Amino acid sequence: MNDTMIIKAQSRDKTGKNPAYRLRVKGLIPAVLYGHNFPPIPLSINVAALNAILQPTGRGTGEHVLHKIAIEDRTDIPVKEIMIKELQRDPVTQKILHVDFYTVRMDEKIIVPVRLTITGKAPGVQKGGILQQILREIKIKCFPADIPPSFDVDVSTLEIGQSLHVSDLAIPGHLEIHEDLSAPMVSVIAPTVVKEEAPAPEEVAEAPAPAAADKKSADKKESE
Repeated sequence: MNDTMIIKAQSRDKTGKNPAYRLRVKGLIPAVLYGHNFPPIPLSINVAALNAILQPTGRGTGEHVLHKIAIEDRTDIPVKEIMIKELQRDPVTQKILHVDFYTVRMDEKIIVPVRLTITGKAPGVQKGGILQQILREIKIKCFPADIPPSFDVDVSTLEIGQSLHVSDLAIPGHLEIHEDLSAPMVSVIAPTVVKEEAPAPEEVAEAPAPAAADKKSADKKESE
């Protein structure tokens, strides 16, 4: 797995909307650290430093990746191995508003989702088919230190109408898959052909009814 990243934090004693707003003005965000047999600790974190850890090349969003956290003003709490449990973002700006950290034990297996990455070029796509990715991630069970950043899904043999399933993944033996092995991950489907409908026949306009004067003229001729 990738080198473990260390997140630096400070403890905080005030919670709520107003203290959280004042933190964000200073370039900080509220956070909380908790876990099994570990009471919740409110924290504050530098948002720029957190973004730098979460978004380096190849690390995705940083979720489901093992990190370490150091609470700099709490020397009684050692550096903890953690994972990001939840990131709360602004729905418009996508800026991080709050983060939940979860402590993990290195000697206990956990279930985590791992991203699927499509590799190769499918022959079926080159023949006009459409590549359809059905699963974006799969869940596995392993020790925290063994969490892989992603699994490659090689589509270089897929023809139109063919699929790759979870059972086709090459998974190391120390990782346990927690998914339906028969579930399709990616398929190449035939393109949809749209039939053009024949244009409807033009309607023949009805002749306008004769004017009242023309009707009287016709009646007069009949009476003569």
